[in-house]
Amino acid sequence: MNDEERLAEIKEVIEDLKELSEGRMILVEGTKDKMALRSIGITGEVFMIQSEGGPMKAAEHAAASGKGAVILTDWDRKGGAIARETGLQLASLGVWHDLGIRARLSALCKKYIKDMESLGSLLERLSANASGIKGVHDTVLESAFLKGAFLVVEGIDGAGKSTLCRAVERRLLEEGRDAVVTQEPTHDEIGSLIREKRVEGISQKAEALLFVADRAVHTERMMRWKAEGRVVICDRYFASTVAYQSSGLGGEALDREWLIALNAPVITEPDLTVLLDIDPEKGLGRIGGRGELSKFEEARFLGNVRREYLRLADEHGFMVVDAEGDQEEIAEMVIAELKERS
Repeated sequence: MNDEERLAEIKEVIEDLKELSEGRMILVEGTKDKMALRSIGITGEVFMIQSEGGPMKAAEHAAASGKGAVILTDWDRKGGAIARETGLQLASLGVWHDLGIRARLSALCKKYIKDMESLGSLLERLSANASGIKGVHDTVLESAFLKGAFLVVEGIDGAGKSTLCRAVERRLLEEGRDAVVTQEPTHDEIGSLIREKRVEGISQKAEALLFVADRAVHTERMMRWKAEGRVVICDRYFASTVAYQSSGLGGEALDREWLIALNAPVITEPDLTVLLDIDPEKGLGRIGGRGELSKFEEARFLGNVRREYLRLADEHGFMVVDAEGDQEEIAEMVIAELKERS
């Protein structure tokens, strides 16, 4: 399907949505999604699920209105979960609801954008491409990627994260992309406290707070780089804190839900998270020459970390890759997937 055809189909879905909105309530996730609907001419009643109380509140509001509802959450994994829960709540109250519009938009748009708030910008790019400059090709993917992307590489010690980050950076630079590798904890003021162990003796909970404080500052910087059109490649991000801190480090395992909630206000969802998966014994074999093994580098503990990483990968849609594969081939696959998602 070329850009002109895709644009025509999206516009057809929008016209169907306009008709439905005249007598139905539209349920979106937040303010930006509501604004996106207004920008494409949808003026009916809109309820913001996350901003106004959650799926149950949305269902109760729709039931009280007597209108029925169109569920139009984002089409990423999180949006899918919200859509399913909202649909169940609506059904429990006997409220008619539509998920077809969301499914159609997802099929047409998810290759290029992952949320409702970006729909207007996608329409603009499709319109420009369909004008004849590159009209016979699907060029939105390339133009979107040139606007910047956020890639995270995760994995237990010895998985090869740093090697992969550098391989991806090198390939992107060879393509003429502006790429930058960064890592967590950072080497900035807060990150240095962690790296240089200048806060020894504190509890695991206090250490987790330091990681998140470092991440809050780092995320703001990375998003500026992305906005400038750079491909940001981050060695470890929020999943690292959850996986390590909830896995019994030093005999203390922090509550994973607390860790996830702690990170939620400061993180930005990456365009792609890659999990390099490896057996802990093999990972330890790779780093055996680094000197005395730290408390992080014990096989039993890393086995717990690996299981938590795989759980997070399933929950958040990470790209899971066998870390024992050829690094250059992995880098090629990662770049191809990043272009699909960003």
